[in-house]
Amino acid sequence: MMEGEAQRNHLLTAGILLVIGIAAGAFGAHALEGVLDDRGMVSYETASRYVLVMGAALMGASATGHVRGLVWVEVGVALFSLSIFALLAGRLSGWTWVGWVGPVTPLGGLSMMAGWVLWSLHWIRPSGQNRGKSEEKSDG
Repeated sequence: MMEGEAQRNHLLTAGILLVIGIAAGAFGAHALEGVLDDRGMVSYETASRYVLVMGAALMGASATGHVRGLVWVEVGVALFSLSIFALLAGRLSGWTWVGWVGPVTPLGGLSMMAGWVLWSLHWIRPSGQNRGKSEEKSDG
């Protein structure tokens, strides 16, 4: 996949995450208040917040043109937030089979961190070293 295409895909994913985060936040505030206990609401809000924050962060990171590591962030936020949403849905519906997703949550967090480390490493290299052709053109 060409770098420009990857950048567009990450920007699209970022936009989708922002829409999902907004919808999840609104759903939580209007439909789940009084349904989930305090602990459940905190977990739900955390999952929704991560979708929003990572969507915004991916939008900004993608706009730089450097996309290394961003897939790890996208997979991580999906694993992290979706596992929390699934656990809460299981708690509300009595689905005991969703308990297996509990260990997925920290894996999602680790994936997000790994992605941001990979993305950040690009910015600590000396200017011009190991850079792609598109970046070399804009440097000079």
